[in-house]
Amino acid sequence: MRVALPGSVLGIGLIVAFGAAAAATTGYRCTDASGRIAFQDKPCTAGHDTTAFQYERGDGAIAEAPPAAPPAPAPAAAPSVVQTPIARPPVPPLFRCVRADNEKVYYSDTGDTAPYAVPAGVLGIPSSSLAENAHVSAPELNRTPIAAPGTSRDIAAAYVQVQDRCVRMSPAEACRQFRVQLDQNLARQRSASGDEREGIRREAQAIAEKLAGC
Repeated sequence: MRVALPGSVLGIGLIVAFGAAAAATTGYRCTDASGRIAFQDKPCTAGHDTTAFQYERGDGAIAEAPPAAPPAPAPAAAPSVVQTPIARPPVPPLFRCVRADNEKVYYSDTGDTAPYAVPAGVLGIPSSSLAENAHVSAPELNRTPIAAPGTSRDIAAAYVQVQDRCVRMSPAEACRQFRVQLDQNLARQRSASGDEREGIRREAQAIAEKLAGC
């Protein structure tokens, strides 16, 4: 017996059937180690690369989802700025020297000193005989006679060859002395005038270059 369905019931059935046909289902794209590809509605087995996608089960066919857009490239890292420390020049050598004739201190860049002759009396060598000075008062005995070489029999009149003693200073000691020299130079500039001041300024520049390593 044929049963006629009301038009409204038939319309509802078509809507339900269409909705079921259009329902989305998850499928799986499986790739094995040999590169062979298979599509299935169950998760891939172990050892396969798996790509899940959505498809509509309308006519029984499985349509592969469009490939996903490649991820946006990571922003390029800003080039790192490597700050290379500025190498200081080495502290130039400086020698502290003491004169052999009067013990005065001075400074030398090289420590090379030439020998020179001084009267023996300057070095404290006494006269050959106190009897020869019996008529001289006590204060005068402290003034040893100085004469040109070969003009007196007195030992104090003989000339002796001497040489100053120089010792190299440590870099820290040299830097301290360079600063002292620069202070003294600036003081001289304040009291100098004309060409003299220009020469002192050149000396200050040379001292400042030595201080670059301090």
